[in-house]
Amino acid sequence: MVLLRRLLDAASVLHVRGSTDIDIRDIVYDSRAAGAGSVFVAMPSARAGAPSGASHAREAVERGAVAVVSQEPLNLDEGTTILTQNARHALADMAAEFYGNPSHSMHVFAVTGTDGKTTTTYLLEQILAHAGFCTGLVGTVEIKIADRRERNLDRMTTPESLDIQRLLRTMADSGVTHAALEASSHALALERLRACEFDVCALTNITTDHIEFHGSADDYFSAKASLFKELAQGRPAVLNRDDSSFERLEPLIAGPVCSYGVNTRAHVRATGVEAFPEGSRFLLEAGGAMVPCSIRIVGDFNVYNALAAASLALCAGVDLSTVAAALENAEPPPGRMQRVTGGDVTVVVDYAHTVRAFELVLSNLRRRTESPRRLIAVFGAAGDRDRAKRPLLARLAREYTDFF
Repeated sequence: MVLLRRLLDAASVLHVRGSTDIDIRDIVYDSRAAGAGSVFVAMPSARAGAPSGASHAREAVERGAVAVVSQEPLNLDEGTTILTQNARHALADMAAEFYGNPSHSMHVFAVTGTDGKTTTTYLLEQILAHAGFCTGLVGTVEIKIADRRERNLDRMTTPESLDIQRLLRTMADSGVTHAALEASSHALALERLRACEFDVCALTNITTDHIEFHGSADDYFSAKASLFKELAQGRPAVLNRDDSSFERLEPLIAGPVCSYGVNTRAHVRATGVEAFPEGSRFLLEAGGAMVPCSIRIVGDFNVYNALAAASLALCAGVDLSTVAAALENAEPPPGRMQRVTGGDVTVVVDYAHTVRAFELVLSNLRRRTESPRRLIAVFGAAGDRDRAKRPLLARLAREYTDFF
């Protein structure tokens, strides 16, 4: 338990009505999860027209919440009410304090980008584990805490700030020393990673995506760039030197930049890249040293993901030979260029849902499909996400496949 007063000291509070000398047993942002001794943070809606959390404040109190934090004025007869300028900030700051700021006692890495976050973090976790560290992972596919792995059933790439802090606390208590997190643009725009202390952050690439949420390409870029503001002073950033975002982002970063690439004079490079049926092989170069390396994941773009993971690990002090050995033995994440072979048919499952990722997947598979074999695509675009990309995906399928 933590005193409410202590939690509020970590947050930006405008006005308090009621006592703050209350023991808090839990923090919730869903009124249905409120219970005895909890504080309910009434979050603003992320979608225009949807009701805000403030409309559920009374329900939370009825379920046992002893305090409510809101950026909207509340008219409650019971409990303590706290007015804050930004409820999302308050949730993140209070959660970090409630769970003892777990990121301060661990090495935490974050990866953002339009494509490649899952593969990069998945490879990074395996490199760190190969180097002997106790590892954690939070991403779209799964959550790993030390020796325990579980599917991410919420399918939320980056959980809410409260859930992130809870996961990091569990990791720290389980002996995890190094944790890799996926950082989605939605999460960054909604500041779910606020109050996390990162050792190294990486950007894979930036293309057009999620404009239906961000509103413009500039806002999308700004969301991605905001991750690097969370870097502690002097901590390095890892950037893709071959991506068009590099020239725009590099000047915005205060600390050192470690670049990676294939076609440029980056700090970490892959040269002599050669494709084989199950993946790619290349020479991994960094700091004047060079070692042979291979990855068992199909696709030129996965060479970049491997380079990003390698760069993060090198920044963490893992030596080049250990990085290469780990990559050679690394498994791809489920659903990322995952090969399922049966008889004369090879099925490749991939999560590609952006225009760029879809084209990269299809173009790589096209090069590996020799006549008389055919390339067949089965794909879709779910929900109310960016509808403008749907005809573009169909056009790519028509260009690269024999049937779709």
